[in-house]
Amino acid sequence: MNETELGPDGALPLGKSAKSLPERLADLLLAEVMTGRLRAGDRLKEETLAQQHAVSRATVREALIALAKGGFVVRVPRFGARVAEFSREDVADLFELRATLLGMAVARCARLSTPVMLAELRDLAAQMERLAADLATDPQTFAACSVRAQALLVSGCGNRHLPDVYERLAGISTWQLIRCQATSFLRADWRAESAADWRRLADRVAAGDAEGAEAAARLLLTHSAARVQQQLDRAVASQA
Repeated sequence: MNETELGPDGALPLGKSAKSLPERLADLLLAEVMTGRLRAGDRLKEETLAQQHAVSRATVREALIALAKGGFVVRVPRFGARVAEFSREDVADLFELRATLLGMAVARCARLSTPVMLAELRDLAAQMERLAADLATDPQTFAACSVRAQALLVSGCGNRHLPDVYERLAGISTWQLIRCQATSFLRADWRAESAADWRRLADRVAAGDAEGAEAAARLLLTHSAARVQQQLDRAVASQA
């Protein structure tokens, strides 16, 4: 962008930074998908969406195309669009990749950990235990704490390439749906299991046990994958 297009304070003028109507509609629909108001497999009818949001069908079509490019919507010729569904295979593949990367990061942390990092990890583990003990805990709140713990370990492992790779996995649409809907933490007993897994992992890192820490990280994500797959199976059975 030419410097003359910038405002007097060097910022992009509001008019030039404003999103188009299709982009804003795409953001709105994505938010409904992420919060579960639009569920996997739901049909997205152009005419219905146009009436609901007081926009043209062309605007709806552009929004759906954008969401399809991101992997959140599937468009089928002569049929229309649906909210993307993820399969057991998708879940297994993504969790396997993340388990490998997190295991690598945790093993390195066990060998290289600093008192500051250990204190923060223990604090996060304790926080998840407190959240799990409260039956009224919001699943998203627990999920956010788990994400912070993962970020701490990945960023503190000493491998400067690993955080970027791990974050790219987080950008995959299937993973975003799992994380934003806190699929793995919907039940109190699931949150308790995860809190116990995090405590085990934190203890192994604190003990400097690289092999045990890696095994704990893999177990953590193996349990998480099983919970997501259980929820997926339940959703499929309810639609049968």
